[in-house]
Amino acid sequence: MGRAKVTLKDWAPAVITAEIENKAMGGLEKACEQIADRARSLCPVDTGTLRDTIRVRRLSGDPFLDVRVYAGSRIAGGGSKKGAERGAFYAPIIEFGSVKMSKKPFLRPALDSVKGNVISIIEGG
Repeated sequence: MGRAKVTLKDWAPAVITAEIENKAMGGLEKACEQIADRARSLCPVDTGTLRDTIRVRRLSGDPFLDVRVYAGSRIAGGGSKKGAERGAFYAPIIEFGSVKMSKKPFLRPALDSVKGNVISIIEGG
């Protein structure tokens, strides 16, 4: 009895892996955008500077393929600037509080409110 032989032409596992990875990362970015939108709605607002710094970043060249939600910023050379001109460097103080100020979390509650949807968002692309 003879054997059947099956060959695949133009088999490119690296291309397939890249496509799967890209789809997963797109889904992760979409999930992070929902977290960022929710964080913007929960963020305490005085001037709006902190709320306006909430953003999603896909880290390029990162071996872990991270997508992150950031709040606050540090502007290069901002040491001599004050308040909004420096960016919302105080984001961690708002989120976690300090000795002189109670916490007003907005990032963790945003994640908690969206995390039930994250897997379905990623799988759906």
